[in-house]
Amino acid sequence: MGYVRYKLSDETHDILKKVSKNLGMKESEISRLALIEYLRSLDVLSERVKKGRVHLNI
Repeated sequence: MGYVRYKLSDETHDILKKVSKNLGMKESEISRLALIEYLRSLDVLSERVKKGRVHLNI
């Protein structure tokens, strides 16, 4: 398993806190899902993620 560290502005972090609280999820879960969706939008990640296997198109 890998870990990603990032720094958010105070305003963005407040938004992340509110979203995670409203959805009943941890901030890390929201961040992980956002990263996966971003990578999909760039066509870096294929649909194999749904099957639990990541395939990079790099």
